[in-house]
Amino acid sequence: MRRRVLLCLGIVLAMCVPAVSALARVQAGAAQKESAQTSEELPFGDLFTPEELRNSFNAQQFTPYGNSKFSLEILVPKGWEAHLSEVDPDQLAQDTQAPVPMVDLGPSGVDDVGANVLYMRVPAETALDRFLDGYVKNAGGTLVTRQKLEVKGRACEDLLMRTTDDSLGPMLNRVSAFRRGDIVFIFTGWGVDEKYEKYKRAFGAVLASFNPTGN
Repeated sequence: MRRRVLLCLGIVLAMCVPAVSALARVQAGAAQKESAQTSEELPFGDLFTPEELRNSFNAQQFTPYGNSKFSLEILVPKGWEAHLSEVDPDQLAQDTQAPVPMVDLGPSGVDDVGANVLYMRVPAETALDRFLDGYVKNAGGTLVTRQKLEVKGRACEDLLMRTTDDSLGPMLNRVSAFRRGDIVFIFTGWGVDEKYEKYKRAFGAVLASFNPTGN
């Protein structure tokens, strides 16, 4: 599975625990439509029936860096690989300067579609839309569309940007961010242009299920 976050790789500092028993709890959040109107390219809300969620997704719990403060639950589509990110200790020490990867996931055997969860410590006075403006700029991306959502009661800034990968060519990247205290959690779902359409609903379901469970 190709990892497309523009961050350095290092040693593994975390562990992952399956949370199948949490599926019903996560499904409830994923099935709720929490925005009055969403972009066609950034689907969110009632994307799958409860039966489809049970048949097509597994709930998993992750504890990045072995630190329960960063624990989270998300739905992972069946047939996808999901694992904790490899992180250099220096990245954790500089989490006010750049996003730090937490979880990588994507379809098994596919290197041109995937998703990532990251975090960054961001001052409270920095608005989410301004934060993502900087994210797009630093990625050398071009904004396609954006919207505001509510994910499990938290304000979420959500956008689609276009980038060009040196080996894969034109890419579409969904980037979403919401805040919990001084931590901004970031979800990215990305794919080559011709595959984004196929996977955009799955990206929306994963985002809707995103539930930080740490203290």
